[in-house]
Amino acid sequence: MKDYYSILGIEQNAGETLIKSRYRNLAAIYHPDKNPDSQSKFLDINEAYKTLMDPVLRNIYDKDLKEYEKFKNALPENKVIPYRSRLRDGGNVNINIDFTNEIKSGAGEFIEKTVNIERYIKCPACAGEGRDKGTLATDCSYCRGTGTVKNRGTNINEACGNCGGYGDIFLYRCKVCNGMARIKTSEKIKLNFAVSELLGGKKNIVFEDNGDEGVFGGKNGNLNVAVKIDEDVFGKTSNGGKGFLNRLLFFRK
Repeated sequence: MKDYYSILGIEQNAGETLIKSRYRNLAAIYHPDKNPDSQSKFLDINEAYKTLMDPVLRNIYDKDLKEYEKFKNALPENKVIPYRSRLRDGGNVNINIDFTNEIKSGAGEFIEKTVNIERYIKCPACAGEGRDKGTLATDCSYCRGTGTVKNRGTNINEACGNCGGYGDIFLYRCKVCNGMARIKTSEKIKLNFAVSELLGGKKNIVFEDNGDEGVFGGKNGNLNVAVKIDEDVFGKTSNGGKGFLNRLLFFRK
């Protein structure tokens, strides 16, 4: 977080007159026309001036700065154990569905099932960020926000041990998910199963991205459905499955 007071070289209780004076002096020194290599410095000076001269923006900035300084001071030697100890990727969810007596002549192309599943979703309170809403996070000082550090022995980049490979750390974890960014919920969802897959003897059907939700950039898990079919249906399929499937499609029309 940029310290606008340090950029202008003033105290945090400085008044508008001093802010204007410092801005004019610094702008004259670092203006790109006079100092072409100081463009980024000049932009910081302008940003600091506009923020501190606006009472509303300054009040918001002062609150954020106070929290940021409190956050830094709370870190013992800039090293903390991150709250986000769970994996980023979501896990797979496995369920069983019994189709006994459901695949008959006249069946459609798909069979719809409403099932109740338990899975992790992104925490609605923190929108999957893990930290308390409105609080700040800061780049990890060990890896400088990259999430990886080079192992001196192997010369290979490994996950940063200070931030757990996340690249940033935060002090105030979400009170709903306790910093994990997701919560477990039970919900009903509708799934469509292709009759052709069921008749083909497929015992496990995968619905991609329908398992636990990934957080902190992780991917979603899958929903794996183990299906049970009537033995006589498999018998008909093995003794001329194509004809049986064609009859199903014929009756559907």
